[in-house]
Amino acid sequence: MKLALIKTVAVASLLLCQDCHTASVAEKFNVRELTLPAVGVNQQHHLTHTADGKLILSWVETRGSKNTVRFAVYDNAAWLPMQTVISTDSKLADPPVVQGLSDGTLAAAWMLAVKNDKDPYAADIYLAHSKDGGQTWTAPIKPYGEQARIYDAQMSLAPLPDAGLALVWTDSRHVIHDDSKSASKKTSRHQLMATVLNKDWQAGKEITLDDDVCSCCSTYTDVRDSELVTVYRDHLKGEVRDISAVRWNRNGAVQATPVHDDHWVINGCPSNGPSVDLSGQQTVVAWFTAGDGKGRVRVSFSAGGDKFKSPIEVDDQAIGYANALLLDDGSALVSWRHNAGPEEELMVARVTAGGEVHDRTTVYRGSFARWPSKYLGIEKIGNEVFIAWTDPIKKKVRLAVVAMTAKD
Repeated sequence: MKLALIKTVAVASLLLCQDCHTASVAEKFNVRELTLPAVGVNQQHHLTHTADGKLILSWVETRGSKNTVRFAVYDNAAWLPMQTVISTDSKLADPPVVQGLSDGTLAAAWMLAVKNDKDPYAADIYLAHSKDGGQTWTAPIKPYGEQARIYDAQMSLAPLPDAGLALVWTDSRHVIHDDSKSASKKTSRHQLMATVLNKDWQAGKEITLDDDVCSCCSTYTDVRDSELVTVYRDHLKGEVRDISAVRWNRNGAVQATPVHDDHWVINGCPSNGPSVDLSGQQTVVAWFTAGDGKGRVRVSFSAGGDKFKSPIEVDDQAIGYANALLLDDGSALVSWRHNAGPEEELMVARVTAGGEVHDRTTVYRGSFARWPSKYLGIEKIGNEVFIAWTDPIKKKVRLAVVAMTAKD
């Protein structure tokens, strides 16, 4: 038996579109939207899962100057009671994360902008954990040394098999600012840094994953056994900004590998990072590039993460923000934002390791939020794939589910 996505006619999935009459009719994935427990103005969505495989959706609710980090667990087709992590008057620079650890603990991470700092992008990352499902939380900690300079909106996390937690961030400790010119940069060398917290919530040494990376593109981290893989947009000589993958562990062993030589030369950060998913020995990476002036979403598979196959082009009219999840049959479900001009579309498709792209489906058509809610969230739980985005018109997070079923 293989897992495959159910197909149905376009009408089912087009219920999520704002302008349904403009979408083409074709065979599509079965997509439905879920009602969320979030209230009021909400954004900055993130999807993860508990240790026993339940969906976690976290978000930020805003009322006046108050920002509240909340989350809820989706279990047996119903939302468990919504929980609160923190409330703050500070700006949350990156979507907060609530992550299940292997011993049942919940870990929360959030990033606050540093007020009145000479660097307008300065932030701090805080971590806390809960043993009672999020009803109470430990006092927050900053799991890095005093030399760290967190660059806002750039963190990724991954749970480890021994109840540990890996944290990756973009660091600007080697960036020099000129106070007389509104913090304009004299030199710019952003690093990709990491640390691992053990089950006793003690942070290990700081590890440099790459000493020169693209500053504003998000990273994505996943784990296979004790080895972690982080994908990111590199910063190479000549302002080349292509995607790399670094394999690393808590002992400091680091091995970086280019995913593909797109040779995108751009004198600035496109703020459009990659994603990675690991399953068994298979790895898949999805990313955006525009080296020839056209927005392209590409996917590449790898048998072990040390060498990637030639990329498969999924879309050549893309806005980007791509995600990929490995399915049980070895293919990947890819989500991204497509340029439908003048609007955008949230698209999904199934991509095989052999290079075939099947079942392109429009999940949503309309506008998308700007920073820091512009990335899509994606998570696979059992036979369902969940996709989250922020709707700037309705000023709320939305969540769709793509159904899957067993098929010969």
